[in-house]
Amino acid sequence: MKNYLINESCIYNEGKYELRTKANSQVIKMTAMRAKCLSFIIENANEGIIERQKIAAELWGSRSHFVNDANLTQILYLIRRDLKMLGISDLFITIPRQGIQVNKDIAIKAIEDKPKVQKKQVVRKMLAALTTVFSVTLGTAMYLHIH
Repeated sequence: MKNYLINESCIYNEGKYELRTKANSQVIKMTAMRAKCLSFIIENANEGIIERQKIAAELWGSRSHFVNDANLTQILYLIRRDLKMLGISDLFITIPRQGIQVNKDIAIKAIEDKPKVQKKQVVRKMLAALTTVFSVTLGTAMYLHIH
């Protein structure tokens, strides 16, 4: 999963389904469907107009023909609302009866996910090191005691 920096101020984390400010002062959790939609929009940002049918097919697959157009409109509205809460207005604009277009004035960059050392991994490594030190110390003490 990728992370994206939007407009130098907001980070979108695909894996966690969240938008957050660069300073982590505000975090917005998204539904899986909204996150999938935003990811598709970002991945197709250079396409010009992203047709509504393509977005619907990505979100609902073969069932997209049976999904009400209002469902997609609602998802797009909620994405816009979430972004606006983080200070980003008009990431994409509606092209009537066609689809949407990503605003070229808003920069979107894929960013590297910094590997975080998990707390459990650190604890395990420390326990392994301490066990080794204890075993060597105990073995040395027993050797010296016998000889």
